[in-house]
Amino acid sequence: MQALTRPSLTLFLTGLLASHAAAGDPQFELIDLGTLGGLESAAFGLNDLGQVVGWSHVPGCITSTGLPCRRGFLWTGGTLVDLGLLPGDDGSFARAINNAGLIVGTSEFGVLFGSGTFHGVTWNGAPGPVALPDLGQGQSFAHDVNESGVIAGHTQDPFSTKDRAVTWSGGAIQNLGVAESHSSNRAQGISDNGLLAGFAWELFQPNDAIGFNTVTWKTIGGTDGPFQNAEATDVNSKGRYVGFQAFNSGAWHATIWDPGAGSVVDAGTVGGFDYSELFDINEAGKAVGTSYPGDQSAENRAIYWNGSQLLDLNDMLVPGTGAHIFEAREINELGEIAGTALIDGKFRAVLLRPAVDPTWTDLGQAIGSPAQTPELEGCGTLAGGTKVDLEIRKALPGSQALIAVGLSQLNLDLGFGVLVPSLDLILGGFPVDAEGVAGFGLDWPAGIPAATELYLQAWIPNPTGPAGLTATNALLATTP
Repeated sequence: MQALTRPSLTLFLTGLLASHAAAGDPQFELIDLGTLGGLESAAFGLNDLGQVVGWSHVPGCITSTGLPCRRGFLWTGGTLVDLGLLPGDDGSFARAINNAGLIVGTSEFGVLFGSGTFHGVTWNGAPGPVALPDLGQGQSFAHDVNESGVIAGHTQDPFSTKDRAVTWSGGAIQNLGVAESHSSNRAQGISDNGLLAGFAWELFQPNDAIGFNTVTWKTIGGTDGPFQNAEATDVNSKGRYVGFQAFNSGAWHATIWDPGAGSVVDAGTVGGFDYSELFDINEAGKAVGTSYPGDQSAENRAIYWNGSQLLDLNDMLVPGTGAHIFEAREINELGEIAGTALIDGKFRAVLLRPAVDPTWTDLGQAIGSPAQTPELEGCGTLAGGTKVDLEIRKALPGSQALIAVGLSQLNLDLGFGVLVPSLDLILGGFPVDAEGVAGFGLDWPAGIPAATELYLQAWIPNPTGPAGLTATNALLATTP
């Protein structure tokens, strides 16, 4: 291997200091989850273990409305399991799953164009679903579940027969009441710290996006003018909501609300389409959804919000995938995505996983604080003239990160952790934003010898870390 000297290393890496930008976006590999023997399937929920839930058609079964029967499914490691339905119903639909394996959704009867009889249910290891209690009208709808097992959804108020946002915990139902000046509301998403996202409305009026701060509902979107339809579909623990809102054009766009900061972001659309919606957001602020034309002249296109830009997920697939991603429904903390694709003209439930990049090898050795352990991720092929990006996550907000870069491994035991790179160069400081993220990149120069190895590790001051420091995992970057 031809050596890369420290002076040349310094020459091109110091370009990082003046090129703060968003880190590179991943490419995705697609896994077709198949069906339960029927024609089509769709994926809606995903946990951090890579388990996926949704629905699939089943063979030899027609509902009371003349449609193919669908059943909720659980996909784990290549195996698709029929979750069953309540006695007397003709369909089921699994919508969300937490890391403990608690699945929520609906068991249904006579569903046609979104109307029918819905019973909120859970699946939790026992055969078949268990019905959730309602408020007395016999209908309920479970949308989402958090890591504490609290379920978000809606049912009908027996006194007004209007929809009411509710939560379930330990089998008990809680009526969350109406949202400000609205008489009907629904909860659609719940964060791990109990924040809720949803929408509310009055008869013959547009929907307004609402958020529940564990105490009361607040309207967060849709009030800027007449018929400004808006819905919040999910929220993360940092209080960032996603959904859609109709802006001045009248067409609704994917929207990110941050009520704490007083900000509303119109994320736009992709493909020149009129409409877009976001369905889910993870703790890193990445979100997914779909975009589509108003005249239905083309198929929907799944979308990915990288924190600053809306992207077409179809442009992020590994070349040669041979599928059209129709919509993306959930993104987990590993960046995996559950959704639906058109494959050979049929809708199929799919799981998208960030493609393994042989350029970058994770060497571990992160040093965390009691609250969090920072992470370092690299993106780019290291081919001459291409973009290379690094992103630090889960660092102390407001701190300054340093990057140790070496041409070899030092593996110095500091007593509280290991410094992996030889200290050929130290870069910094890179400001960590309020989300705990620092991203930066550079154009990789031509002429770097093949098989050159670089070792990188970020260090971040943190008074709660050992010796007042935390460190990311180390990365080995190898040029092609």
